[in-house]
Amino acid sequence: MKKILLPVVPAALIALLASPALATSTMAADIDGGFAVGRAASWNGATVGMKARGGYEFRPTKDFFLGPEGGFGVLVISDVDGTADGSAVLPAGPSLYRMLGGLRSGLRAGDDGSVIPSLFVHGGYTWILASGEGAKFARGPMLDVGLALDFTVSPMLRIGGHAGFGAIWAGGYDGPFTGIHAGITFTLTTDRSDLAAGR
Repeated sequence: MKKILLPVVPAALIALLASPALATSTMAADIDGGFAVGRAASWNGATVGMKARGGYEFRPTKDFFLGPEGGFGVLVISDVDGTADGSAVLPAGPSLYRMLGGLRSGLRAGDDGSVIPSLFVHGGYTWILASGEGAKFARGPMLDVGLALDFTVSPMLRIGGHAGFGAIWAGGYDGPFTGIHAGITFTLTTDRSDLAAGR
């Protein structure tokens, strides 16, 4: 019995991952705005960001998916009046460049599966450039978690929104930057099963 099962299990896993009906490649662009919260709000204000992501959605069932994704992005954060550089959580006038990776999971809801709520968690690394005379450079890890709601507008295009919470630990500064953000998402997908289903 063991001799039969050993080659069958890897073959089943390969078939699952390779099946076009059970896996989908995605490419997405996020555009969002937000603001600093907590201690970070004493030194920083509004945020504007853009992010490009690529991922792969594995579908163990028709309506549930889970998969890895990775990408890069830019985030610009404003200072508030009276910034005290000696105790700030980021360099003055910071522009952040982020590399990230993580997981996303979600469901296909609605009668035709065109409503797609999901949850995501990203970790990564941030390079922080400051503006102005005597600007400092910093870097450190980041974390971003949130939820999204997408709508299938054509077999290969989704449009939706997202909201989340992020934290950045800049080396040499006084505690993490924390902020919340929300925005719009455009996603291209190679989901041929949607095309075949006419949704």
